[in-house]
Amino acid sequence: MTVGRTRPRKPPGGTARDARNGSSHHRAGPGDSPEPRPGAGPREHEAPHPASGPREHAGEPDVPFAVTHISREARSAVQRVFASGWVTTGNETGLFEKEFAAYVEAERAVAVSSCTAALELALRGLGLPPGGKVLLPAVTFCGAAQAVLHAGLQPVLVDVDPRTAMADQATVSRAARACGCPHAMMVLHYAGAPAPVTALAEAAQLPLTRVIEDAAHALGTAVGDRPVGSLSRATCFSFYATKNLPIGDGGMVTTDDPELAEGIRRARLHGMSADAWRRDMPGGSWRYTVEGPGLKANMTDVQAAVGRAQLRHLDDWQRRRHELVRRYTAALESLPGIEPLDVPTPGRHACHLYAVRVTPEYGRSRDELSELLAERGIGTSVHFIPLHHMPYFRATATIPPGGLPGADALFPQLLSLPLHLELADSAVDRVCDELARLAQPHTPPPPPPAPAAAPPEPPRPTGLRTLVLGAGEAGRALARDLARTPQFGLDPVGFLDDDPDKRRAAVIGELPVLGEVDGVRETVLAHGIEAVVLAIPGLGRERFRHVVGEAEATGASVRYLPSFIAALRRDVVGSDMRALDVHQLIGRTEMHVVSPEARSTIVGRRVLVTGAGGSIGSELCHQVRAFGPSRLFLLDHDESNLHRLQLELYGDALLSDDIVISDIRDRPRIDQIFRELRPETVFHAAAHKHLPLLERHPCEGVKSNVRGTENLVRAAAAAGTERFVLISTDKAADPVSVLGATKRLAELIVSDAQGSAPEGSVFTAVRFGNVLGSRGSLLSVVAEQLGSGSPVTVTHPDVTRFFMTVEEAVGLVLEAARMAEGGEVYVLDMSGPVRIVDLVRRFARSLNVPDVDIRFTGLRPGEKLNETLFSSHEDQTHTAHPRILAATSSAPRENPSALAAVLAALNAAAERNDTGAVRRVLAGLFPGFPESASGRQTPAVMADPYPDDF
Repeated sequence: MTVGRTRPRKPPGGTARDARNGSSHHRAGPGDSPEPRPGAGPREHEAPHPASGPREHAGEPDVPFAVTHISREARSAVQRVFASGWVTTGNETGLFEKEFAAYVEAERAVAVSSCTAALELALRGLGLPPGGKVLLPAVTFCGAAQAVLHAGLQPVLVDVDPRTAMADQATVSRAARACGCPHAMMVLHYAGAPAPVTALAEAAQLPLTRVIEDAAHALGTAVGDRPVGSLSRATCFSFYATKNLPIGDGGMVTTDDPELAEGIRRARLHGMSADAWRRDMPGGSWRYTVEGPGLKANMTDVQAAVGRAQLRHLDDWQRRRHELVRRYTAALESLPGIEPLDVPTPGRHACHLYAVRVTPEYGRSRDELSELLAERGIGTSVHFIPLHHMPYFRATATIPPGGLPGADALFPQLLSLPLHLELADSAVDRVCDELARLAQPHTPPPPPPAPAAAPPEPPRPTGLRTLVLGAGEAGRALARDLARTPQFGLDPVGFLDDDPDKRRAAVIGELPVLGEVDGVRETVLAHGIEAVVLAIPGLGRERFRHVVGEAEATGASVRYLPSFIAALRRDVVGSDMRALDVHQLIGRTEMHVVSPEARSTIVGRRVLVTGAGGSIGSELCHQVRAFGPSRLFLLDHDESNLHRLQLELYGDALLSDDIVISDIRDRPRIDQIFRELRPETVFHAAAHKHLPLLERHPCEGVKSNVRGTENLVRAAAAAGTERFVLISTDKAADPVSVLGATKRLAELIVSDAQGSAPEGSVFTAVRFGNVLGSRGSLLSVVAEQLGSGSPVTVTHPDVTRFFMTVEEAVGLVLEAARMAEGGEVYVLDMSGPVRIVDLVRRFARSLNVPDVDIRFTGLRPGEKLNETLFSSHEDQTHTAHPRILAATSSAPRENPSALAAVLAALNAAAERNDTGAVRRVLAGLFPGFPESASGRQTPAVMADPYPDDF
């Protein structure tokens, strides 16, 4: 609660304190006279306060900052509850929860005693570690920070943009780096303005499942077209007496997570397994148990009855609030020095507060203006005093280095003007007239010379949180260069080092020393590390393997850079790390996709990877092995690749029976393998994937990509495989190539298998873009052409593709395996597509080739000018991961028997090596797929870089 101000005098029948606070809570009792129309001004039965301000206002009523409005229906509802004899948590509360959830389009709502209690209970429900760090804005109500502390967590203050009074991506990113590893974030929709929830979560590198929204001001707010209440893991609302839905007090938590809702429901009553009112009902039992912490934070039926009655009026009340805001804005538009706050993202404003900035152009300070308005009977308030201005939070909260300059600049200017339902249009006009009359615009004298203030920190590309192993000269040089060059995509957050002197120093080169090298696993998990880079040139081979294995076991990416150790020995780091400049190459920062929770689908299980010897398959094997499977089976038809991979993984080869040589097109062999090995998790990466070659040999594409997938899916279902993940391609969206069509059929096979899968089995697919760094992919061919001095051949000047790194690709597979419920197709949100020409030129510049000779050869058969991630009949749906989307078909689901008939005809044509028949079947299935091959097919075409490898 904050204090509003009016002129300090004693009104009839009240106290001086009532007038100063500018509230009229005493008017809201059930026995009051009939309810006035909102916006009609003071009630007729109340005499205006006697004049004590300037003469021109003699006889004019005060304009209080806030007035509580209680409807007739709410007063009747209270009397009904009192008459029932049941006033604690009961049926009214349950009905209010259902009606409120429907209003904000959430699946579940849990009513509690206050918004502060809602925040604390929601934080407890996240299951964060004791002392976990929670980001929250510095300009917020003190109760939000108290909720973090009461939940046993550590508040980390985030600076705000003075123009909006809200955190932005740059300030969130700075706070996240300062605390080392945020575990969760609280997003405030300040004054009812929509906050960019997803963008802030991305800046904090947190999934939306670790975000809680403080919607104390935001009942009626929408971010884009989505109502606040259905965006993140939990949203907390307030029904305090001055809020948009006034009850007197009370709060609500909305969530789509049934477990979180049930946990909050128990915790609001001491953690008891049975609510008190149910225990005392006829037939109820006195028995209950307590299995976790809780507090007394339930909502009563009296509060709920008021809330239900008020909710029926909310839409009308919100329209009135918007009318008042429009009147304010129009009247103040031309008044210098009174600036309404900006809205940071598109959506609908709830208009809980009308907050302005009183800037120097006004000629008076905020405090002086507030006092003068109070003398004239106009109440104002300030929302809020920054948390770091209060001694308790200075001592208990983490404040980023450099302080919170945005909050410090905003606070002396911040002022909230009256805004409530009983505010008449004439009262708004009076407030605006007084603001104009009190203004003293003037041209200030030039300030004395002073050191130039540091410019605001520019938005920094969000790199992967990186741990540097080794704090010696090489490690410090590496960290320094990475910090100065954020476009490399790695953001150093600390060191590990075995030297006791370095650990005692605590901080080296502005980065903390977080422990010893052998503690890499614990450090990565504790600090949210996403990438680990080794900077200890003399580390022995066995210890190197141990450290790398410990890091990989957490899901972190361990970078293997061929020239890395040599670069460290020469003490030339940044110039030798151009290959890491992912942001410059693909137009976005690299994302860390996989979470440590993905380990649960691997650890202790029998895992089979098909196509294990390929680029994606081998990287999958490296990361899967680090998660601790009981067995890891490597399946490929190329024995040389399998031998090489086993040497990489274990340092020796052919000493175990985990290598499986097989062709996935051989159904009896695949059936035998699954019967004998009984894999619990399968990653299916084997495929023919070269688009131009498959246009020449479509029958081979069908045999591997379609029939091979059928063989594996059938064998997996028969063996009781728990998780089956198909690796697909974005060419499968509205396919026009053999590669895309056969991969789309593979997706359909996997989706169809889910319908008849044994209980507990999950079949899913992921679509890749073009993978940088895979064997035979674009960059490797371009590098060869640049090295030989020949022109770089590109098909078309405007051809675009979506790109991802190998680490992103494998992370997507592992995370999809964790999230999948069955039948989905997951896609990594790769932002926009990239022009191949632009990528080639950027890559050439990174190799010190400023002028590259590009020769255009024309699109090849089956190639699109521009790829898409979703087909025309698919919808994009969000998942628990902020950068992973799911493709869901909006077309009627095909009859499984119809699909089986088509597959039988297609496989028969492929078996006969009847190219024409294969193309006709595919053309009948996919609109836009050409029935006959066309275009030139000369050997020269095959020399073009092929950007579509996955």
